[in-house]
Amino acid sequence: LGDVYKRQEYNAAAMAALLDGEKSAYRDAVLLNTAAALVVADKATSMPEGVEMARESIDSGAAKAKLAALAAITSGAV
Repeated sequence: LGDVYKRQEYNAAAMAALLDGEKSAYRDAVLLNTAAALVVADKATSMPEGVEMARESIDSGAAKAKLAALAAITSGAV
């Protein structure tokens, strides 16, 4: 179980860094996966457009705010 907790801590730190705007391979993977999801959902017309939408969401703080709102709702704080 110790390894599971270490991975959780690592993943939480990576997500926090991503949402704080840190540039990394992790961020690049998230941008590409998000872009693909946006194209499939017809929210973006191309991968480059989807990447830009994802980048703006992260860099503006909107993604971090949405995650915080979701956490508040699921924890019963709202």
